[in-house]
Amino acid sequence: MKQLQKTLFVLLLLLILSTPAFALAESDYETGDGWVYQDGTLTITENNGLKDFEIYEQDSQTGKWTRDHTVSDVDTLVIGKNVTELSIEMYDWNRLTPSNITIEPGNPYFEINNGWVVNTKTNTLFGASNMVLMKTLKSIDHIPSDIAHIGARAFSYYQELQQIQLPQGVVSIGERAFENCDSLVSIELPESLISIADIAFDDCDQLSSVKLGSNIEQIGYSAFCGCASLKDIDLGDTKLEILQNISFAGCDMLKLLRLPATVTKIEFQALNGCNQLETLVISSDDIVIESSAFGYCDQLRNIVFTKGTPKSFGDTLFGETGKTPDGKSYISDSSERRGEAIPYPTLYYTAAYANEWAPNGETEWNGYQIQQISQEELDAILAEARGEEPQVVSATPPPTAAPLPTSTLQADTTQVTNKTNDAWMIAAIAFAVMVSAGVVVVTIQLKKKPTKR
Repeated sequence: MKQLQKTLFVLLLLLILSTPAFALAESDYETGDGWVYQDGTLTITENNGLKDFEIYEQDSQTGKWTRDHTVSDVDTLVIGKNVTELSIEMYDWNRLTPSNITIEPGNPYFEINNGWVVNTKTNTLFGASNMVLMKTLKSIDHIPSDIAHIGARAFSYYQELQQIQLPQGVVSIGERAFENCDSLVSIELPESLISIADIAFDDCDQLSSVKLGSNIEQIGYSAFCGCASLKDIDLGDTKLEILQNISFAGCDMLKLLRLPATVTKIEFQALNGCNQLETLVISSDDIVIESSAFGYCDQLRNIVFTKGTPKSFGDTLFGETGKTPDGKSYISDSSERRGEAIPYPTLYYTAAYANEWAPNGETEWNGYQIQQISQEELDAILAEARGEEPQVVSATPPPTAAPLPTSTLQADTTQVTNKTNDAWMIAAIAFAVMVSAGVVVVTIQLKKKPTKR
């Protein structure tokens, strides 16, 4: 009897001790719409699974979260065999990254190629298979050559990355693809590139130079917002149609921006806070420029229109709070110069469109000072804005100097004659001195006695 009691006691004790382990094991397993989480591994079973796992809420009544696990708990991500596409909707994924991404056997859409997760059907680069490792790299030049699309957030928060070489066939850069790449200094985008999505390079605060190809048609909302070091980007040879809202806002070092003939609209706050912008060149007909398009651009002095007058010109382009009584300056509302009177920029136009700007020789258009400009003058303005020495271009021979007044000619002739007479006198004196010296030398030699042999 006592032996039975001991056995029951041991069994009961083991049951009590094992209860927390069972409870922990049960709490470490969770499922949702298209995903399964267990022991640090998240398996995506359906296309919407990753999105569903990332979006979770807190109950306003109980204060409890709708699920027990977040992306910070994930060590390994498994892309299931039924998944054909992926989407990432939140910042957390690339800030709190899994160390390993694998593909479930039997998935015909995804593969790991040279360390990158690639959708082989769309040729889209999703991200690195080992994000922890990739985020330590300063240079990346091993992206598969057949990639056509850089996926959403593919390189966001790669804060060590300084340079990257994109394949020549890339046609699109996804939303937030390079967001907060704090060390990225320059990037050369391939000629094949057509679109740059919203927030693609947002807050890349060391990015100073971006080389664009001529096939660019779209640059999204806030695409280069907060690129405080950006000073070299030329849109003039692209096919861009709209300069979108805050697409270049906060680009503090940008001094010159040239827009292509395809642009039809500059949206509200597109260049907001570009406080060093001096020259803007607009090459399109019938462009619409919305109010506050140049908010707080207090250094903007030259807006050059290489074609006709704008279709629409906003009333408060600079986010101003008012105008001076003469209407030639606005009252700034920028944090640096709030309350100061800032002169409105001069609008320049070319001779080919003089009849649109000043049919009767006007010097103002819609309250702005206007001035005709030649191609040579335009080249000089652009060179100055780029910090270059302008090339001197002369279409005609330099003008002949005008004849001097007669009195001046007479005075100059007298001066020349006097100088000539002085020269002859000096030469005569020098010759006389030389002859005298020669006579003295000869006389001395003749007086000498002959040497005895």
